Amino acid sequence: MGLHYLDRLFAPHAVAVFGASEEPDNVGTLVFRNLLAGGFSGELYAVNPRHKHVQGKPCYPDIEHIRKAVDLAVIATPAHTVPDIIRRCGEAGVRVAVILSAGFSETGDAGAALEKEILEHARLHDMRIVGPNCLGILRPPSGLNASFSNNSATPGRMALVSQSGALCTAVLDWAQSKAIGFSAIVSLGDAADVDFGDVLSFLAMDPHTSSILLYVEGIRNARRFLSGLRIAARLKPVVVVKAGRHAAGSRAAVSHTGALVGGDDVFHAALRRAGVVRAYTIKQLFAAAEVLSSRNVRVQGNRLAIITNGGGPGVMAADRAAEMNVALPDLSPQTLQALNAALPAHWSQGNPVDILGDAGPERYQLALNLCLADPDIDGVLVMLTPQAMTKPLAVAEATVAAAKSSAKPVLTCWMGEGQVDAARALFGQHQLAHFDTPEASVEAFSFLASYRRNQQLLMQVPEPLGRSSEPDVEGARCSVNWKARQSSGRSACRWWKRSKRTPPARPWSWPNRSVFRWR
Repeated sequence: MGLHYLDRLFAPHAVAVFGASEEPDNVGTLVFRNLLAGGFSGELYAVNPRHKHVQGKPCYPDIEHIRKAVDLAVIATPAHTVPDIIRRCGEAGVRVAVILSAGFSETGDAGAALEKEILEHARLHDMRIVGPNCLGILRPPSGLNASFSNNSATPGRMALVSQSGALCTAVLDWAQSKAIGFSAIVSLGDAADVDFGDVLSFLAMDPHTSSILLYVEGIRNARRFLSGLRIAARLKPVVVVKAGRHAAGSRAAVSHTGALVGGDDVFHAALRRAGVVRAYTIKQLFAAAEVLSSRNVRVQGNRLAIITNGGGPGVMAADRAAEMNVALPDLSPQTLQALNAALPAHWSQGNPVDILGDAGPERYQLALNLCLADPDIDGVLVMLTPQAMTKPLAVAEATVAAAKSSAKPVLTCWMGEGQVDAARALFGQHQLAHFDTPEASVEAFSFLASYRRNQQLLMQVPEPLGRSSEPDVEGARCSVNWKARQSSGRSACRWWKRSKRTPPARPWSWPNRSVFRWR
């Protein structure tokens, strides 16, 4: 793909860290350490006038003393020092800066004035700013960890863009336990310059990214945001969770990042029209991340089959399915006949498919294969509770084997803790989405179904006129001729009235000059 104006942010050849240090718990110390530990292959420079060396690397007093090209500046110095650093970076040819420092528009008028000064320097030198007041960025495929997070990220296919740095650290910590990787993690902070729309336009065409998660507190540039959303959602799944849906949350969002928070009903309608899936809680965002990082994330509809060895969990999953508009269709006659022939007589005879508490790997695998083959089923949720005769790991192995040969998504819910840990680890190794509650499992499937439904909405166009409707040719001709007369500095409507003439029957033509004329 061609060069994007954020290429130097996501693929820099040289990074300078302002405020790099060896002082414990210093932000600059953590950032420089993360860049070294992440295996960043480009040039790395420490900038701090108080040190000669930082963590085994030479340290420079300012950007001018580096005397080499720098693509990305990461700034972790007090707020009042940042405007001058941005000015000097711009003069030195740096084109992107990530400002980790807080103390700008989120703090009031004085901070807003500093932020305005930063942006003036940046625009003068055609420089882009991420932040301020952010965690930083991570680009795991290239080993770039320009953040002060205590957690690293493994390479993967999912991107996270968030206005909350704290949420980024929580997601990183959770993802490590789930063996989920990322293509990029971007903390926008106050989003004074680079906003969601900019990052989405990059991620939409990014070959490393196949799905995108957004945590939104407020939007500064609605047009750019929606444009980026539509582009990205047309190509890959996008899931959005928005804070500040109610008055108290809106006030908290403004104090956190200084973001503008709009009406939630308008935001919701815009998301649907853009082809995006919406989550409402952090737990749902985690569920979306889980299912989007698994195999077979495309579905043909919202029809789910549930296989369980316990009636209670099956009922809970069915209740949540009704609340999430997920259909639990009747199984086809052929599927019912095959299940009746293979299962004990007291199985549930319907969907959810309760295969009873003594079900072993063979019974699970048979039921799963039959449900996946049913043409009325779009996906299957396999649930297990560790009962006396249950073999959680063996059933997990059978489930993985059946899921590998299916194009339909298979989700799993092994309830419990100690007895099912090995099974969950196996699911993670084979990229099979796994959850610990029925509700989270169903919600995850609903995100896949919602994505397909919203994609269909995204592609809708107005219906053509019916055969009985004749086009208003004369009305269209009058409109065109009116615009033509306006372009010559005269009012067509007044001209028609004054001359008592009707528009000519023949269409007007392009003249040799730029003024329209009648034939």
